[in-house]
Amino acid sequence: MKRLLALALLAAPVPAASATVEVANGNWGQLPPLEFRGPDHLSTKVMQRLFEITSERQCKLGRRAGRQLDLNLSFAAHFEPNGTLTKVVLPRLDCPEAEGVIGGALLAMIAAGDYKPTGQNLEGWYRGSFGFGFVG
Repeated sequence: MKRLLALALLAAPVPAASATVEVANGNWGQLPPLEFRGPDHLSTKVMQRLFEITSERQCKLGRRAGRQLDLNLSFAAHFEPNGTLTKVVLPRLDCPEAEGVIGGALLAMIAAGDYKPTGQNLEGWYRGSFGFGFVG
């Protein structure tokens, strides 16, 4: 558990106020999309750790072919009217360490401006896509 927390903190060096990360089974395809400005703040350490998790067969994530991991998943995010992130919801992966690493990465990326709400949803809910290709 300490390792999971340490990895999540490593992946999220920028505090996101009191935002939380949760996992759930759900379909948020009906939500408006977040504006994606690029993966500028996606850490190589995050991609490497997720690759290691699949290498260690802790859980199955994305598509693995030899030394390549292709990961793509959707998530939901809630923002206050002033644009402050309050919650990120990931799909249940049945892999707590990976969920923590991805959640921490998303908190950092959103705090850094990689994803932005558009103002289209007065209730503050949006969907985003998190993905990368990594060769280990």
